[in-house]
Amino acid sequence: MNVVVFGDSIVAGQELIREETPYRDAVYAKLASYYLNAHKLENFAETGTGQFKGQHNLDRLAGWTHSFEGSINYYKQEIKQADVAIIAYGNNDWKQPNPDGSLHGLTEVKDKLRQNINRIRAINSKIQLVGVIETLAFRKHQPAWHLEGPNGFTYADMVAAYIEVYKEQGVPVFDIRDYHLGNHIDEYVDDRDHFTLDVHKQIAKSLKDFVKHGYQSPAQRFGETDKYVFTGNLFADSKMRQELFARIKRNTQKGKHAEILWFELHLNNTDDLSLLIKENGLPSDIQVTNIYQYYAAPLRYDGGLDSLTLENDILLNERQVPFIKFKDDTISYSTDGENWSKPLQKQDFNDLWVAHYVSLKDQVWTWKDDKYVKRG
Repeated sequence: MNVVVFGDSIVAGQELIREETPYRDAVYAKLASYYLNAHKLENFAETGTGQFKGQHNLDRLAGWTHSFEGSINYYKQEIKQADVAIIAYGNNDWKQPNPDGSLHGLTEVKDKLRQNINRIRAINSKIQLVGVIETLAFRKHQPAWHLEGPNGFTYADMVAAYIEVYKEQGVPVFDIRDYHLGNHIDEYVDDRDHFTLDVHKQIAKSLKDFVKHGYQSPAQRFGETDKYVFTGNLFADSKMRQELFARIKRNTQKGKHAEILWFELHLNNTDDLSLLIKENGLPSDIQVTNIYQYYAAPLRYDGGLDSLTLENDILLNERQVPFIKFKDDTISYSTDGENWSKPLQKQDFNDLWVAHYVSLKDQVWTWKDDKYVKRG
């Protein structure tokens, strides 16, 4: 497999920030190529580029425009030899005007993307295209989702425009939100646009999952779900549980899939959950995602569960790797068994997980005023 990458600094890599170095050898496209045993990867992404505007100092040095269109024209031979082309633009289309200072609207964004997709296909009709949706940007420590850029449309509008064209053109969409990544500001090394090194590694593993499953994410394979935040004991009867199950059954009749986000530590899950689902007449395809199971194997997408072990207030997964520490009333977590988070109160631990796990793409139901309501 030969892979080429077109995009901006998010997938090109950038300068040292906070002692982290997401350079080209560490960005998700490069790491994913290793995981997929790619024969060759050529990363043509450049900082500051988009569909309309290139990097000026590179223009003067190289004599051509490092925009998406310019890169396609310059790297025709490499495109001819490639099996897969990853397209990871969007951020700069939202926040940059055109080179001459004029503005482009959403219609121009979509037209330009269609043209560039067709330019690549004209060079190599057999190439597999993959469109990357790189989730959020942050400004002043707040999500920029509804923030209008200088071109007169919001970040959300720009993401929707890219998804619309990819679907129209039959291009598989690798939406990082489907892998519960990129939803929280601490996943961005600069608190703005660029992922931390750890998140690049997680995206790479997710991209491998996407390719290995026929260019489909878990949400695309299993269907998107309504997420229900349940903070009680799932195995004990209560008004909250009664309403939860009733709401899920009503929404299932409307064609909705359900996922319960559950926060209690329960060491023996598989048989207990199967029996709970059956006895209460819940849909057989319901997902139950437990916070401790998630941290036991955060990049597992097959619905499997670990047999957890609790030893001296330390929780271990099936591979006997410690991933949770309980101390007094606090919880610390680790993704590698070596580096640990600062101690958190249980409610803060729960809230932080939800903030990472739930994206602006998700429909979330929460308990309020003795009933389940949609979160706005």
